[in-house]
Order: sequence, then C-alpha cells, then structure tokens
Amino acid sequence: MAISTPVSTVPFFCRQCQSKVNQRTIKPLNGPLASGEFEALLGHLGLTISVRMLRSAIGAPQVQMMFCRAAVGYVDLSVRNSGVITDFFINVFKTFLIAHFKPTVEQRICQMIEGVINGDMNAVLATMPLKVRINEDNLDLIGRNFGISPDQSKNAEIKKPKKLQAPRNFTLLNFVSQLRDRNLVLDFSLIDDPFVSQGTVLMKSHGEISYDGLGETPFAPPNVIIPQAQGVFMAEFFGTDFVANSMLYHAFKQKYMDVVVGPESSPQLKDVLLTTCSSGFCIGEYLGSLGQQFPGRQVEIQFSAKKAPIMVFIEGRARFRLHGKMDLFVRPENATQRRELVLRSETTMTSNVNLWIERSQILGNATVENLDFKLVSTNVRDVDQSSFADLGLFGAEFLEKLLTEILQIGLLLPSMRGVVLRSPKLTVHDRYIRVQTYFKLDEQYAEKLVQGAVRQTLLNIG
Repeated sequence: MAISTPVSTVPFFCRQCQSKVNQRTIKPLNGPLASGEFEALLGHLGLTISVRMLRSAIGAPQVQMMFCRAAVGYVDLSVRNSGVITDFFINVFKTFLIAHFKPTVEQRICQMIEGVINGDMNAVLATMPLKVRINEDNLDLIGRNFGISPDQSKNAEIKKPKKLQAPRNFTLLNFVSQLRDRNLVLDFSLIDDPFVSQGTVLMKSHGEISYDGLGETPFAPPNVIIPQAQGVFMAEFFGTDFVANSMLYHAFKQKYMDVVVGPESSPQLKDVLLTTCSSGFCIGEYLGSLGQQFPGRQVEIQFSAKKAPIMVFIEGRARFRLHGKMDLFVRPENATQRRELVLRSETTMTSNVNLWIERSQILGNATVENLDFKLVSTNVRDVDQSSFADLGLFGAEFLEKLLTEILQIGLLLPSMRGVVLRSPKLTVHDRYIRVQTYFKLDEQYAEKLVQGAVRQTLLNIG
C-alpha cells in the first residue's frame, strides 16, 4: 500500500546561527564573525510511504514500513540586520543548507515516521483483544490503549455477566440472549497476512466460538471462496456456518442447550402445558388418560440435546437440525402430591430459518420441515407410539410460532466503538452469510482517539 501525500509549506527557523527543527537543535553551525539574523525556510515537502500489513505470531494484525522517501521542494533564506553579510555569503550558506541540512531533515522525517509505524502502531495493535465474549455488542478495540475508554473498574458490575435465572423461571423467548451471556468467547485472530488488492483489504479470522476461548472444536470450517467486493458498499463481512456450529457444539458440551420448560416459560405455553383444559387446547387432551390420572396439574418438560445441533447455510436460508431427549413430568399442586415422571421420549426436528437485518438488528422467522417423536417409556394409559406421533402434528405448528417469536426479538449486530453502521444488508449463501454495509465515524470518538494517539506518540518520541 503506497501513500503519496503533498504537504504544505513547513518553516524551519535558524536564528543566531543555530539550526532548529521543531524546537530541537539538529546541528550547531560555525559561521563567520559577521553578525545578523536569518531564517531558513524549507517548503513543499513531498512524502511517499509504502506500508505492508501482516500477521503476528499470535494472530494480531501488524504493519511494517517498507519504503519511505521525503523530499523538500525548496530552501530559502530570509535575512534581517545582516550588516556586512553580502548576497555572496547568503548564497554560499544556502548552498550549504541544501547540500547538508536538507538531506538530514528528509532522513529524520522518515526515521520519525518509521518509529511511529513500526513502533507505536504495532504496540497498539499488539494490545488489541483477539478473543471477546459473544455478548459484547460494542467492541472498543483500541480506545483503551489511548486512555479514552470508560474506567473498567467503575463498570465492573455493569460488565459482569448476568446470573441466569433458575430453570423454573426460564423464559424461552430470551433463550438466545441467555445463551450469549454464557462463557462463550469468539476468537477473531488472523489466519494469515491481510491481502491488499484493487483498493480493498481482505482479512481472514478464525471465527471459532468456544467455552472460555479454549478452542478444541473437533471439526474444521468449510472451504469457501470469498467473492470479490462488488457494488458501492464500504465494508463487507463474511461468516461461514462454522461460527454458528462451533457455538452450538460448545453450548452442547457445557449443557447450555438443556432447558426446563413449564407454563411460565412462554405466554403461548401458559394454557397448553396443563393436564386439565380450562379452555381451548391443552396437552392433557392429546396424551391418552393423562388428564384423568393427574387432573389439575401443570406439565413440565425437561429437554436435553443428544448431540450438538447443526446449522447449515444454503442459498437464501439456513437449515437447523436438533436431536434431543424429552421427559414429561407433572408438577405437584399441594403438599400431598409429588413431582412425577410420566413419559420419556426422543425427538428430531429439522427447520428452515430465514434471516435479515432491520436497523442493525438480525431478525428472522422459522418453518418446521420435520418433527419426529419416538416414545421410549410411559406410565400414562392409552398412550402408544401411534397416538404419541400425532403430537408432532400440533408440535410442528406450535414450534414454528415459538421459534419465529424468538427470532423476532432480534439480535443486535455487533459493531466496533466509534463506527456507526449505516443501511446494513444481510444475505445467506452456500455455507456462508454476507453483511454489506456503509458506515460513518463517530466524530467525537474519532477526535478523542486522534488526541490520544498524538499524545502517546509524542511521549514515545520524547
């Protein structure tokens, strides 16, 4: 990446035969005994820089200056109170400045820029977090290095993950948000060196989500060919279904997918998970003699995944498959009753999920393609595999509404602090999703960032 930048006239002052640049003495000059004052003016500075982007050993981004050339356009002298100093001596001294002082200034400029790029910028990039919790919606990757982030100690309680509610009070509608509050960490360290081509920068990250960022996902991401940038969007983000599947795998390993569902878990379940129907439909009508054996009781469902769920992106939508065990209990209503297991089963669900973005929120809906129930055991009379399978007809319609309601709550699209996304667009393709967006910088944040960067650079230069 080459940058050629013309710079406006920059004065360098030389008073009393002392050459100064930026108030620092470069080299004392031994002039003649004649007295007088002069100013040396170096102007029209041209600067050409070539910078390479690469990956560090730990996967952090780095920059390296490959070439620098500074060229001072002209040197002029302004003489005051020269007395006996003649034009001849002025021209001789001007020639001396051009021959000796000008190259020194050009060299020092490149040395200073090299120190800023290879030193200061890499020091900042090296401290960027490469692993973040997936519940971070607004990442401040570099602000903390310049002292402009909020005091972390003051916000410790705010940043602390919220403690999950007891299973009985589990709310299905907040399942995604609750899952994000677990100790699941996204690794976005670089896989290889960034690639610069045709005015675009391509950076590839791992994208693995694992428990505490420990990794150890037993499968690899798919081979996906990233298409060339198209259109007028300012940035494009790509994510393969490996990101979702690594999260689902580690959520399964930590038993985050195991839930207890009761009438309190969703407004739609309030009148459904009952053995006796007060009005409309309830599960007691479908499961044989459940209502007669256990009248007036609430039904509790304990679900646990048998294997990690799978999500596969295909053109236009995502396919989701879930295998699990489902146990039904009846809850006690008084002190003389006890919680009883009434049925064990296994279930397999395949659904299609449509996703889109509205105002930086990821929304969606779902359709259940297939829902199978396999009866394992039961102590409810008049329940067999045939009658139990009929429950899948109602369950599919019910789960469609429930999944869509969960997806309609939405998930905030993560962004970096100081960058405001504008008109993001999400599309689903074969094994990956793409988000195209415009963005603008938060001017106040950018101003603080520049001030902090300049302050840090001046401290390092001394």
